[in-house]
Amino acid sequence: MSAVSDETIVSTHSMLSRAKPKPPSDVPDQEPLVRERGAHVGEKAQASYRDETIDIGGQDEKVVLNTLGEGPSAPGAADEVAEDVQAGIEDVPPGMKGWINLFGVIGINAICYGMTNSFGTFQEYYVSHFHLNPTAASWIGSIQLCLMPLLGCFAGPLFDSGYLRYLTVSGGFLYTFSLLMTSISKQYYQFLLAHGIGAGLGMGIIFSPSVSTLAHHFGKSKYRSLAYGLQASGSSLGGILFPILARSLLPKIGFGWTLRVFAFIVLAIIVQSFFTLSTTVPPRRKVAILSPTVFRTTGYALHVLGCCMCSLCVYCPLTFAVTYGVSHGISPSLGNIALTVINACAIIGRVLPLILAQRVGAINVVCASGLVAAIMLFSWTKATTVPGIIIYDAMYGIGSGGYAAGVNPAAASFAPHTNQTGLYLGMFFFTTSFFWLSGTPATAALINARGYLAASMFCGSTLLLGICFILLGRKQRVKALGTPWV
Repeated sequence: MSAVSDETIVSTHSMLSRAKPKPPSDVPDQEPLVRERGAHVGEKAQASYRDETIDIGGQDEKVVLNTLGEGPSAPGAADEVAEDVQAGIEDVPPGMKGWINLFGVIGINAICYGMTNSFGTFQEYYVSHFHLNPTAASWIGSIQLCLMPLLGCFAGPLFDSGYLRYLTVSGGFLYTFSLLMTSISKQYYQFLLAHGIGAGLGMGIIFSPSVSTLAHHFGKSKYRSLAYGLQASGSSLGGILFPILARSLLPKIGFGWTLRVFAFIVLAIIVQSFFTLSTTVPPRRKVAILSPTVFRTTGYALHVLGCCMCSLCVYCPLTFAVTYGVSHGISPSLGNIALTVINACAIIGRVLPLILAQRVGAINVVCASGLVAAIMLFSWTKATTVPGIIIYDAMYGIGSGGYAAGVNPAAASFAPHTNQTGLYLGMFFFTTSFFWLSGTPATAALINARGYLAASMFCGSTLLLGICFILLGRKQRVKALGTPWV
């Protein structure tokens, strides 16, 4: 661990002094710097004119804490700190480059979580046409959900090091190739390797870096929450597109060519994302791939723990939307429409709450939306007719959409500096990934053994417990920032 020299501290302190003059008296200025709500600030927003050096979590760098905020003391980082300070609470517009970048991120989310949101279509098709056990088929989708965030612990820090283009190309190629291999698969192990592991790895390589670019362009913008909401809506757009295409193409051109059409769509979006995704913060020279010490921040640790519990169940109604409808006498075609309704209404849940989050905070949005989703999970088996199932799916789409849209910006808000966003999001994705893996197979086993009522009670209780932990993390965040709007 390299030490910070006295000259570095003096130089950094001098820069910060120019950004905000010292008070004329010898009494330290006790007024804290109030930065934009939800921006990347440390747990303590208090000021003093003494300089401290602390370890930021397993990284070969040090951080200089001072009156005006936090920032790495690595070469060149002092300028970044000064820029953050000069910005203060002012709005920093993202510019045309930022909005173009957002377009690319929406596309990546559409082919990543949009595809996993559509897995209910494949779940029913694997069971009815390839005669797979429902639990076995659910492992394909759960592996995708696991690998996508799991790869974040590697892809996120590599993004921080400046490898955005390489990650986009390599992940996009693997994803496209895996879908093409799925199109010629005939046996379960082939579906598991191609559609589950291969596609999941490709998604994981491209997803985390794309989301991390938003902090570069919108980190100090008043449109930050809106950008995250629009990004999250990409998964709903994909969740609408892919089931509609599957419902139309599967009876006409078959499973193989339907997967090839999906592969060509993925390839097209990867190409446009290569040219639209960009960064604004210089790469970090030394990056921690895995840094468990980020969990020393109590609020962040509680938030991640709560999201782990929620990950067990929040996607289950999407995975089993079609099979649930079929079990109540609805045709698979109508079941696909129900899945489309969930994703369509999730757009409302993803965009509007995060517009509101600009005032009330992303963590508050996560808690409120999660409670709505938990109530709907407890009511799952009450929907037994076509209108009832459609209404239920619409309500659940709104609640789960708000939760899904809020967790990423909420987790990113704990990062003390913009160029650590990839690390904090990466650790968040890595930790929750194991719970994504086990959630849908456990629910499928419950459905097979006890029916949908047992699955409803399990999912509702688990989601409610997760929201309780997130509320505890919120309490720590409120205490640290001195405002309830977190």
